[in-house]
Amino acid sequence: MRVRADSSKPASVQADVLAVPIYREDREPPPDLAQLDEATGGAITRTLTWGEFNPIEDETALIEVEGIKAARILFVASGRRGRGAWRARRNASKATRRLQGRGATSLAFWLRDGEDADGYAAAAIGASQGTFRPYAYYGRVRDTPAMLRSVEELILVGQEAPDEHVLSDAMAIADGVEWARELSNRSANDLYPERMAELARGLADDGCTVDVLGPAEMQALGMNALLGVGMSSVHEPRLIAVKLPGWEAGGNRRLAIVGKGVCFDSGGISLKGAERMEEMKHDKAGAAAVLAAARTVARLAPETPLMAVAPMVENMPSGTAQRPGDVVKAMNGKTIEVINTDAEGRLILADALHWAEKEGATHIVDVATLTGAAAVAFGDMISAYFARPREWGSEVAAAADATGEWFWEMPLATEYRDTLDSAHADIVNSAAREGSLIKSAVFLSEFVTVPWVHVDIGGSAYLMRDKAHNPKGSLGTTVSTLVRLARDFAAGA
Repeated sequence: MRVRADSSKPASVQADVLAVPIYREDREPPPDLAQLDEATGGAITRTLTWGEFNPIEDETALIEVEGIKAARILFVASGRRGRGAWRARRNASKATRRLQGRGATSLAFWLRDGEDADGYAAAAIGASQGTFRPYAYYGRVRDTPAMLRSVEELILVGQEAPDEHVLSDAMAIADGVEWARELSNRSANDLYPERMAELARGLADDGCTVDVLGPAEMQALGMNALLGVGMSSVHEPRLIAVKLPGWEAGGNRRLAIVGKGVCFDSGGISLKGAERMEEMKHDKAGAAAVLAAARTVARLAPETPLMAVAPMVENMPSGTAQRPGDVVKAMNGKTIEVINTDAEGRLILADALHWAEKEGATHIVDVATLTGAAAVAFGDMISAYFARPREWGSEVAAAADATGEWFWEMPLATEYRDTLDSAHADIVNSAAREGSLIKSAVFLSEFVTVPWVHVDIGGSAYLMRDKAHNPKGSLGTTVSTLVRLARDFAAGA
């Protein structure tokens, strides 16, 4: 997709379609909307008055207009004003998704709130997301040529156009988001630990150093928490580490991003129910995100002191599977009693976090589809995060805000630590359901000592059904945040 900015009035921008965000407050058109309404001979007022578009009930509406350079206006329901880059990204995604399979090849998207450079970049990423076709990878045969058409040119209309590099960088990030979505969407029989490692090795073409640890190497390092999860599958575990050229020169400031990589999670002996188990191919979304972020940063700023770590396993029931009641010793020497084999993500992260620190990471962020509790609490829009110290968490949250992702801080209440006590080991991997979102983070905090943030994307990693802004499947959540964080981290060195 070609992207450019235009500071002209919306009515004078040449495009097949002009996308206009409509807020709930726009029942009486404010001055900016009134000017466009006048130019179209009252088309906006008629559409709203006659109920052809209700921003509370309808997501989008496409109408033909006269008097402006665009042949059609696409109304986009935008909720209430606010949330800056997040709103711009979501609206732009709705707009391009609405035009999938139609004849429009150029879209002018009006940034009504006078967005800054971050808003422009977020809109560009969102517009690219809206053109994503989850069925394209496996080549669904019933698709027609019309279904494959999408917007080829995006014109971002606002008061002050950003520097050209802002939009070019945004499209590089959008490419990373799409790659993460593709990886997460791929089925478990197609993408398993060994194959994920093969794909990661391709990042050497971007100047990265790629190390892959197999079972023997991990055994020698004492990664028994990670190995215990993966020992039940015919596909053996891998630990993938991708280091950018700037990692070695990072000195006393090195950032590691660690992503949970469970290529399929059956729950193991603590077997999940059959309903929606097919979604468990997305339990590798965290690993997909950190690898995609590393690839993107390597292309934009290879001097960044960044390492991506992806512990990859399958969690399956078998005669060799880990059992409830088993005790394993993690790489940091702590023993863990496995109460629930379906609380496997925290086990593989325990070893991966400690390993990243031993490799020289001074700051760490982990991303994981860790708990169903995150989905219950926050739905699919918001990612929960925990931080130690909170100042480091504020930096991560600022990167999310800047790129149009929605993070929300949760308390790292170590007062719950006693609920994780074991009669036989140092800690259990699962406690009572009350407060389970917090307790999962408290567990992880036992395995890292440097500044650290845990991001739980259990609800925000993928959609369970098609929505106006994105199709069913992976969303590439946290890729843009991690890219922005890494670049800001390097700039602050």
